[in-house]
Amino acid sequence: MKKICSWLVLIAGLVFLMQTAQAAVTPSLNIVLSSQNPYPVEPGDIVTIEIELQNTGLGEATDIVLKIEPSDPFTLIPGEKETKTFTKIEASDSVKTTYKLYVSKSAVSNDYDIDFTYYTLGDPRVTVTQSVSVTVQGSPKLVLSSITTEPEEIEPGDTARFEIDIQNVGTGGVHYLEARLNSTSPYIVPVLSGGSYYLGELDPDSTKKAFFDVSIDNEAEHGTYSVILSLAYMDDTNTPHTTVFTIGIPVRGRPTIEVLSAKVENSDLKVDIENIGTGSAKALKINLVQNDEIKDSAIANELKPTKHKTLRFKNFNYGNAKINITYLDEVNEEYGKEIPISIKRSVYTEESKSGGASPVITGILVVIVVLETFYIWRIRKKKR
Repeated sequence: MKKICSWLVLIAGLVFLMQTAQAAVTPSLNIVLSSQNPYPVEPGDIVTIEIELQNTGLGEATDIVLKIEPSDPFTLIPGEKETKTFTKIEASDSVKTTYKLYVSKSAVSNDYDIDFTYYTLGDPRVTVTQSVSVTVQGSPKLVLSSITTEPEEIEPGDTARFEIDIQNVGTGGVHYLEARLNSTSPYIVPVLSGGSYYLGELDPDSTKKAFFDVSIDNEAEHGTYSVILSLAYMDDTNTPHTTVFTIGIPVRGRPTIEVLSAKVENSDLKVDIENIGTGSAKALKINLVQNDEIKDSAIANELKPTKHKTLRFKNFNYGNAKINITYLDEVNEEYGKEIPISIKRSVYTEESKSGGASPVITGILVVIVVLETFYIWRIRKKKR
């Protein structure tokens, strides 16, 4: 009986040793990501991943089938094989293979798992699933898709509202977006807090509006003034960025010529004109018209805003007349207007035109002489 028990113990020990030896030479497979190109990959791009199938066991592995099972946001590029077979992987050795995958444009920045399964050829029922992690990171890119102003044409003295569409045409999100408008010109000044506007989040392929109120100085001349728009934000990795744009603000003044006065002085018709507009007037031509006939003309090269000029006309008649004025603005757009005036006689007019005293003055002098003569005669009469 003791012999039987000894034999049973011996047999059991042999079986255990055989199983242990068999386990010791069994292959052990593991899947790792060897490389990712590019790293990180942007949404909408193609990524190439190199997979290494490692045999960490003591026995060789034969006829191993490796299958990739991509899911959103990855799809296998057409022509790429989904399954690949490896005839033999020696113990403590490995094999490598590559896959090309397309990353969806809608993918957000993150690390995504890609699943792989492997099994022995001819026996797909016993499979092992492992995954590798691929890094996707979008890169934001901001552009100004449109700029509108109210009023559309900006003049000196205006307070203009700017509506700026800021678009993210990149592949990554924008966070904590703040827009700032700065001017180096004393003629262009943001109103109160009008130089800063907070927009917050801006996803890829989306647009938000920023609004700024800007004051244009009355002394601003015709031209384009530069302002700086700075966009400060963080990307998906909380890395700060600043994008700067230079915006041109066209300022166009409009001249408006008015007649201040028209009177006869020293045998001339003296006409005072003033530019009450916001832009300079150039190449001014002024005609004195009576009875549809140009009686006299005058010209002026330029008349700036708030400035006035005195014109003198020699040839004129008393009565109604018109001052016909034509001129150009800074962009050579032509303006014209006709202003009615009345040319009246003055006390000194006839004297200046005839070279002697006017009838009124002559009459007054005669009366004075007569009264003085009468006064002297009365005095002399009393003395007698």
